[in-house]
Amino acid sequence: MKYLSVLATTTVLVAGLAGPGAGLAAADPPSDPGQTRYSLVNGCYRIDTPAGPLVPASGPYRMHATALGQYLLYGRKGEVLDGSAGSIHPAQSPSPNAVWTVDGSGAGGFTLTNSATKTSTPATFVQDTGCADFPEAQVGATGTPGPSVGADGSIVGTIDAHVHVSAYEFMGGDFHCGRPWHPYGVTYALPDCAQYRTGTNGLVANFLDYGEPSHPSDTKGWPSFHDWPKPSMVTTEGTYWTGIERAWKAGLRVMTVDLVDNESLCAMMTDRRNPCNDMTSVRTEAADMHALQDYVDAQAGGPGQGFFRIVTDPAEARAVAASGKLAVVLGMELSDPMGCGVFLGQPKCTTADVDHWLVELRSLGVSSFFPVHKFDNAFGGTKMDHDLTGLLVNAGNFIQTGTFWNVQPCPGAEHDSTQPSVPIAGNINQFLSKVTGPLLGGALLPLYPAGNQCNARGLTDLGKYLINKMIDDKFLIEIDHMSEATADGVMSIIEQRHYPGVLSSHGWDSGRTTQRVYAAGGFVTPYAGAPSEFVQAWRDARVMQRPTADFGFGFGSDMNGLAGQGAPVGPGVVHYPFTSHDGAVTFDRESWGQRTFDITTDGTATYGTYADWLEAVRVLGGPEIMTDVFHGAEVYLRLWDQVRR
Repeated sequence: MKYLSVLATTTVLVAGLAGPGAGLAAADPPSDPGQTRYSLVNGCYRIDTPAGPLVPASGPYRMHATALGQYLLYGRKGEVLDGSAGSIHPAQSPSPNAVWTVDGSGAGGFTLTNSATKTSTPATFVQDTGCADFPEAQVGATGTPGPSVGADGSIVGTIDAHVHVSAYEFMGGDFHCGRPWHPYGVTYALPDCAQYRTGTNGLVANFLDYGEPSHPSDTKGWPSFHDWPKPSMVTTEGTYWTGIERAWKAGLRVMTVDLVDNESLCAMMTDRRNPCNDMTSVRTEAADMHALQDYVDAQAGGPGQGFFRIVTDPAEARAVAASGKLAVVLGMELSDPMGCGVFLGQPKCTTADVDHWLVELRSLGVSSFFPVHKFDNAFGGTKMDHDLTGLLVNAGNFIQTGTFWNVQPCPGAEHDSTQPSVPIAGNINQFLSKVTGPLLGGALLPLYPAGNQCNARGLTDLGKYLINKMIDDKFLIEIDHMSEATADGVMSIIEQRHYPGVLSSHGWDSGRTTQRVYAAGGFVTPYAGAPSEFVQAWRDARVMQRPTADFGFGFGSDMNGLAGQGAPVGPGVVHYPFTSHDGAVTFDRESWGQRTFDITTDGTATYGTYADWLEAVRVLGGPEIMTDVFHGAEVYLRLWDQVRR
């Protein structure tokens, strides 16, 4: 411990800023013996050291937790204490030099250490008044959920089976604007998006958000948020952690976070900080979710105290949900899972690679995943994206596989997404040429015959091996995004082996496949979308054949997954304030800085407005749908438990 260097610095600062008599007096109160290094979070304190109060001209200090046991010391004028350059001084912006680690306890004494310089001093935290409030998004809810167990012992709660909380890392890490948390707080987590809108990153973002590659917009984030977030903008952050907290307070008890990336779309980005490698992204994003769990714990007062709990088996998930917290399941949605792409018809992996990766995925905590996503791969064919987005993704398919999609007339009534059959002109063609042209080597995007279309690529021999291994190893199999031919092959294996562990989590399957999933004992959650559409999806699902009468329903938000969200519901549906299903929480409107969200006019703009969305579902669907939706988490957990036995 380098006590002397910090103490000398502190003495100089105290003498210069506090005036005579500012030293630590014997009569000053000691630390509260009940204080822990974690319980200081968000408190207002004068920080006393053997040399005197720590920079009293800026204090007292609000303790903002950057991680478990680590803090920014936030002064009265919004400055932070910085320990660089041989002195402790106010700084306008946080940096690693402004992060301080607290060790010890109130009973035994605290030590305050600068995380960058590693210099330390004993410290006493004395409660005070007059601190500035650290900026934060407002949940807009009062009350705390209690245990979520019904009279029969079942979990009473909702499930979002498909969301991308970790998507801020994908496509190179400089494409998605914002992130669900930042150690330095909301002003860094939800910033001005201009920094993400350069080069091809900006062209692709504008294309996905506005349908054109060049679009004037107000990119500013905190605190104004004039142009984002909104349901139609798919490249900006929607799952900020306080929004997840709001949805949890409304009854969310299980959430599947799908770790996601796309190597070819990543390669189109001119700006990126992460490598374009799907499995590297999975490792990174899994670690990120544990860091988010720690951050939420830090805000709640210590390890295990937060509502966000990552789980790896159904028993653990049930215990978390029963306690009233949110069980977070890790899934995986990649176009090149386990390095098993295909190039010019040849797989890039072997059965030995599959075996190796299944072991590693389990070690990372991944419990479910998609064998196929946006591109054809060594396991099978993709369902294809539709319309103009299909052009961009088909270009990515060529980059990834060496071929465009092989589209054929469909043999039956079901079909994959329809591809363009006439040339695309104007700005869109110029955009595609600029973004994809250098990577296509002169190849032209194909045109396909009009009418219903199907990807000719079906389940491969390696795909059959994977599905059987997933069953043997008790993974949950995600059926969405598969071509009709591939899904048919996968469902045939599932039916032959009587395996219920199959999911359709966000509506990327056909009606026929949905019926087969239900008949196999699997679990289906449609894409959330508009509340009225969700209510209709519930009505359709209730009449489908299932092995048992046990029925629960959920949704797949797909937020942060380049997927639009529910539009404004219009007047007369949701009235504020409203109460949660269990009556424990009262909801007003969520707010980010100067922006306040109302589902009447803003739609499902943030993850927090899924609380409002659920209220709209209640109003439109009545008590029967709420019974089924709040039984969704239980039915999912029963399925998972059945698979893991």
